[in-house]
Amino acid sequence: MAKQFVYDENGEEISAWAESTDEAVEAAREKLESADVELDDGEIRERIRVVPSPTRIKSSPEDVLMDKRRRGGIEAAEMVESGMDVGLGTGSTTAWAIAAIGWKLESGELEDIRGVATSLQSHDLARELDIPLTDVDEFESLDVAIDGADQWDPENPHVVKGGGASHAREKLIDEMADRLVIATDDEKQSTPLSYEVPLSVLPESRNVAQSWVKEQGGDPQLRYAEKKDGPLFTANGNLIVDCDFGEIDDIEGRAADLARIPGAQEHGLFVDMVDDVIYGTDDDVEHVEF
Repeated sequence: MAKQFVYDENGEEISAWAESTDEAVEAAREKLESADVELDDGEIRERIRVVPSPTRIKSSPEDVLMDKRRRGGIEAAEMVESGMDVGLGTGSTTAWAIAAIGWKLESGELEDIRGVATSLQSHDLARELDIPLTDVDEFESLDVAIDGADQWDPENPHVVKGGGASHAREKLIDEMADRLVIATDDEKQSTPLSYEVPLSVLPESRNVAQSWVKEQGGDPQLRYAEKKDGPLFTANGNLIVDCDFGEIDDIEGRAADLARIPGAQEHGLFVDMVDDVIYGTDDDVEHVEF
């Protein structure tokens, strides 16, 4: 994961990030020199912490490092208390929540946390932050799960997930949580939801699944991988069909119809699951509770 240097000088924050500690030190030196601040190497390294890496997250560097997403994720980490079992979700904003949990553990503000990651990306970030991790099979329930969303409804406890192709494991872990907190930003809100719904299907059912989606009035598109030939395969060996239905007025009915498709493993509609949405704006962080 990436490294970030942070220094607060008379209320003026000086920060720099890079993919390694040594690179972060060099970047910090340049920023400090421009601000006419003197710190030695030891003082610089003391202020370097693990942060989400734009090279390991589906979103662009601009999205990952966006202030509103950083603020939303860090604020969502405030929902975690010592002694909790926590679901660690996937996405650019959630990655900041995971980072903040790690910082709190390092400082002693949190203790006795156990995490369950929804994806390899989240697992690797949590491990580098020294968040104790265990497998989902160790639990029957979790105290809280913090996850992201591709789109969220400010009026109803529904979200669309699956842009990172991890929605099957995400739904399992999110359903296990006594409280599901969505960490996101204001740009992803929509009433009703209208984002393309990811549907994970058995490879041999891809054509049948797409036919059923068309019969339901949707426009299905098999998702293709980036930087390799052919379709994208999930961690469970399934394919993803992205289903465009436009505005989804009857989300419960749509979820039920998608679940009936032959060979479908899981869809990306998370219906009546959300307890809190914590989202960053240009100037602040807002909280919606359902």
